[in-house]
Amino acid sequence: MEKTIDFLKYRYISMGASLLFIIVLGLSTFIKGGFNYGIDFVGGHKVIANFQDSQDASVNEGVIRRALSDFDPTVQQIGDESRKTYIIITKLEEAAASGTEQADNNDTIVKIELLKKALNEKFSGVTIESEETVGPAIGDYLRNAAWKLSLMSIVMMSIYLAFRFEVKFAVGGMVALFHDMIMSVVFCGFMGIEIDIQVLAALLTLYGYSSNDTIVIFDRIRETNKLDSKITFTEVINKSITQTMSRTILTGSTTLFVVFSLFLFGGETLHDFSLILLVGILIGTYSSIFIASPVVYGWEKLTEKK
Repeated sequence: MEKTIDFLKYRYISMGASLLFIIVLGLSTFIKGGFNYGIDFVGGHKVIANFQDSQDASVNEGVIRRALSDFDPTVQQIGDESRKTYIIITKLEEAAASGTEQADNNDTIVKIELLKKALNEKFSGVTIESEETVGPAIGDYLRNAAWKLSLMSIVMMSIYLAFRFEVKFAVGGMVALFHDMIMSVVFCGFMGIEIDIQVLAALLTLYGYSSNDTIVIFDRIRETNKLDSKITFTEVINKSITQTMSRTILTGSTTLFVVFSLFLFGGETLHDFSLILLVGILIGTYSSIFIASPVVYGWEKLTEKK
């Protein structure tokens, strides 16, 4: 006879742990000054520079950062180390990012020209491979559009769950979705991950992934409840989660293996993207078992009392 694990026994511990996680990481993000938005959302300049022909053999991220300290840049090496290619990112100042008149296009052009001039003065033989500028107005528009897109994704997923399942399952799915969203976002804030279009894509990918795992468990709960009406609803949930556990482990493991490979070998440009996917997959799997299902159980018990 298959042994059933009592997952619901740990529902208060898991919910308390999630709440503690959100509060601690949220407060940490607030103390640090809020979220670290990339130039996609606040405006700024990105230059890809090649130092292969530079006479300074000691060029590295730290050297470049110190040489351009007046611009407070973020510097990351990309590609093969022997090519000595770096991404140099400078954000607009707060006054400019807020969309005031100081942040007009002329100021934006002047700053990137000053950045390139400083690069050429500090490092002889440097080659500017590409440059990109995002103005404050565009950055503000993209930031607002990104949050609206995220909210719309959650609403659309909630509508799907409402039509796909009865109320208790829809509520459980929506709570788990919000749980995953909040935990992923505060994790980004805690780690100081730069929130840009790439990170937003990772977050939206996770919402779909975690919802898929939750739906599989919900389907099994409904099937078990119909086929075995003699057992209690508590036993139905625990039995259903236990039966889908092998599928959850196999799916999660194979996905984690691919994403971990991306994290190790994808380079700096994919580092944050793959890190969020790694953590998010774990959060999504956890919430499907320890958040969504207990909410369904709680809703069922609440309606029984009425």
